[in-house]
Amino acid sequence: MVVRPGRSVASVWGQSLVVLILLIWGSGLLVGFESALAVLTITSLAAIVAGLARPILGVFGLGMWSTLDAAARVFLLTGGLWRWNTFNYWLLAVMLLSLPFLLRLRDLQSRILEAFLVLLGLELAISSDRLLGAQHVLGIVVLFGLLVYFTRAARDERIWYWLGVVCGTLAAAGGLVFYLQMDGLPYINPNVWAFLPLTGLFALCLGFIYGRRRPHEQLTLMGLATVNVVWVFLSGSRGGLLIAAFCLAFLGAAVRPLVRRAAFLIIGVLLAVAVASQFAHLQAAVLNRLGVLLDRDRPLVSRTSGRSDLVIAGWHIFLDQPLGVGTGGFAAAWAGLGDLGGLLTFHRRGVETQAHSAWIKTLAENGVPGILLLAAYVFSFAVVGWRRSRRDPNLRLLGFLVTAVLSVAFVSTEFQGKGLWLLAAGATTLFRRAEMVRPGRGPSSPATRSAHASATRVRRA
Repeated sequence: MVVRPGRSVASVWGQSLVVLILLIWGSGLLVGFESALAVLTITSLAAIVAGLARPILGVFGLGMWSTLDAAARVFLLTGGLWRWNTFNYWLLAVMLLSLPFLLRLRDLQSRILEAFLVLLGLELAISSDRLLGAQHVLGIVVLFGLLVYFTRAARDERIWYWLGVVCGTLAAAGGLVFYLQMDGLPYINPNVWAFLPLTGLFALCLGFIYGRRRPHEQLTLMGLATVNVVWVFLSGSRGGLLIAAFCLAFLGAAVRPLVRRAAFLIIGVLLAVAVASQFAHLQAAVLNRLGVLLDRDRPLVSRTSGRSDLVIAGWHIFLDQPLGVGTGGFAAAWAGLGDLGGLLTFHRRGVETQAHSAWIKTLAENGVPGILLLAAYVFSFAVVGWRRSRRDPNLRLLGFLVTAVLSVAFVSTEFQGKGLWLLAAGATTLFRRAEMVRPGRGPSSPATRSAHASATRVRRA
């Protein structure tokens, strides 16, 4: 690739991918959402594979795949050549090739997650469904594959801005095509669909760490964020809407000075109203769904769509076996509970049901050690962000954002969402980057020297 002086490789790849994304989604208006989704998924996979030689392109490919993951799992990865774990298997291979680097990881997040994974692996031995348990472990361990890609490209700070633009554009344009054609598409759970625009928001928040320095870049990121928040709102996902609110709060707090923040707020509100007004029928359905949640005349189990039943069940499974029933064992334990004397009323008795919550799942399956390690991992981002805030105050905001997002997301989802791991891996890399890139000093460790050498090769490409 020939790069003009003054332009980074990230800018060239980012601009090219944005144009390609818009062209493919534009064609989706003619050939259909699912066809465009398939082409973009193939494109992201090709970028991920090419990322072995072009780390920056690989990061963008990871971002694209993670953004599309929620929709692809429903519309595309259903069998044949397209398997549910296609992405996971590739990252496992990358992890094996990068094992020396992974063994040298010493940051707080990686150490806690390694301990959590060891516990989950050990408790597979007592699980009633080891295959399902192994699937859950695989869904978590891929974070280390994301770290490999991020670290190899981390020295070019422009990757963060362009990652936000690429994923934000992918989600914003994809959301438009989806809502225009949703009546002709197969059903997708709103809580699942919401992760397409939410992952776009996560990437935009990561991009704001460096993109905030230029007003026009701030405006671009905020504009894309506003559109994606509207798509989350129209999905009707109540947990997704709360997560989107956290992302907006982060972006608003990161904008400086105050006058610019106020201007962006006004522009954002006007843009949101303009976009949402085109889907008035969806707005009514969403407001009704939110009204059900707040209606105190309804029983809690109805207001939470049965989630309160899962909480009660998980708590009783934990009380019965405080060390857990084994990784992957929640569904079988649920089926054997009965109705707990009338406490459980929403789900069918005797039928295996998943926890639909990482917190409840971990409490029931891995007991006290599991829930303590998961909580330590989630809250470690706020702790490390606070420690890194002397170098960059926005790292403190980022740490609080990741902790808040994971805390809420794990209430209504388990570990399979790639968007959550993209956010966690990106934040971990940004925290580590403060140590990797030190003013007036070169790389200070073998892992850092490897990242520096990779970045140097990319800049020469």
